[in-house]
Amino acid sequence: MRTLIQGGDVLAFDEGGHRLLRDGAIVLEDDRVLFVGRRFPGVVDRQVDGSGRLVIPGLINLHCHAGTEAGGRLIADVGRRDYFQAGFLNYTVTTRGARAIQAREDLAIGGRLALVEMLRGGCTTVVEIGARSDTLAPVVGELGLRAYLGPAYKSGAYVSAGEGLAYEWDEDEGRRGLERARAFVRAHDGAYQGRLRGMLYPYQIDTCSPALLRATRQAADELGVGIQIHAGQNLLEFHEILRRHGRTPVELLADTGVLGPDAVVGHCIISTAHHLAALPAGRDLEILARSGASVAHCPLVFARRGNALESFHRYRAAGINLGLGTDTYPRDLISEMRWASLLCKVVEHDFTVATAADVFTAATLGGARALRRDDLGRLCPGAKADVVVVDLRNLRVGPYRDPVKALVNCGTVDDVEHVFVDGRMVVESGRVLAVDQAALLAAAQQEAERLWASVAEWHPEKLTADAMAPPSFPVLGRDLGA
Repeated sequence: MRTLIQGGDVLAFDEGGHRLLRDGAIVLEDDRVLFVGRRFPGVVDRQVDGSGRLVIPGLINLHCHAGTEAGGRLIADVGRRDYFQAGFLNYTVTTRGARAIQAREDLAIGGRLALVEMLRGGCTTVVEIGARSDTLAPVVGELGLRAYLGPAYKSGAYVSAGEGLAYEWDEDEGRRGLERARAFVRAHDGAYQGRLRGMLYPYQIDTCSPALLRATRQAADELGVGIQIHAGQNLLEFHEILRRHGRTPVELLADTGVLGPDAVVGHCIISTAHHLAALPAGRDLEILARSGASVAHCPLVFARRGNALESFHRYRAAGINLGLGTDTYPRDLISEMRWASLLCKVVEHDFTVATAADVFTAATLGGARALRRDDLGRLCPGAKADVVVVDLRNLRVGPYRDPVKALVNCGTVDDVEHVFVDGRMVVESGRVLAVDQAALLAAAQQEAERLWASVAEWHPEKLTADAMAPPSFPVLGRDLGA
């Protein structure tokens, strides 16, 4: 099956980077790109009008969590001061024996919502961090996207201890979790014509023992898969690892063998390059660069908590590969590029850094490098036929000369028109073909309402103005009259 996308601005790949091809054409044959150029001389089975559009490689969401994010949506604008910028602790920390709000969720609804949202927004490859992967795997097959999955595991859990935070350890459970992850990879890696791949997810550096991290490295080498872990998420974690092990989270990852070209460090906000770390003579960036590990940068979720990477430019200048992720909500990787660019400019006080080209490269080639895939994130003959057609002809975008700058500075997922994965159209005219989007959204709203109604039972001591966000404005309880 040959598909021709004719006309428009094609972002082709040549000489190691993206190149803008005006009034270009791209031909997809089965699951590969066959041709990129001006005019294809051969015969095709189907033609898609690309005139006036921007044609880009499929975006790679290097770090995301699949769910309704019902807990995270409760805490916008509020949170405990003693957790600093760690917003997730406000809804994941429970008393002993209690189940956190996300553990109560029906992932068949929340997981499907997340994957549909990302696919609709041009993410043809997603790295989902640690949801119930057995539930998500068939959804990947149904929707037709590309995904890296695996169940998360850890040897410790956060618990509420009086007014503070404590860790409850269970090394046996950590080992059992790793074995479940091994089993998932063996059973599912390469499924759905290779679109589903396995990955190991020791969940957070402060909830994984050094022994579990070393065992993860051994398992990854045996299975031939990558590793991703949350590290450098917040100030509490950074200083907990310093107190516990006498080294930074990055140093601990290096010492346990986790770091390497197949490893992705999720977030890595608080490193020795960050002013909040207050740790002189740190070498975290040097260690990361030397190891070949990548960083999954998710700027928006940390901006909501008043924090930022210091910085996208500084990490790149140190030789560290960066990809982009959405983490929680909204799962709009196009807008995430804008956040990555603008926050870096603010942090560095320099408008010349984190250009549109830099952040777009992170969302495509950076993610592909992190996954060790030289067939993703690019449009050239032989690459996977993962293609996104974006229509920028709207009032929000306005007139533009450079389509990539227009996309990064003005675009959103609503501008995505068509999405192809492995040469198959999976989004047409803004609609994910495999699902009823309206029905899915209604089901997700109902599921979130159920979870919010259970909060009082889940954690009654948390129902305070500091822990749960009240409405932005008082709720009107009377008629205003004529």
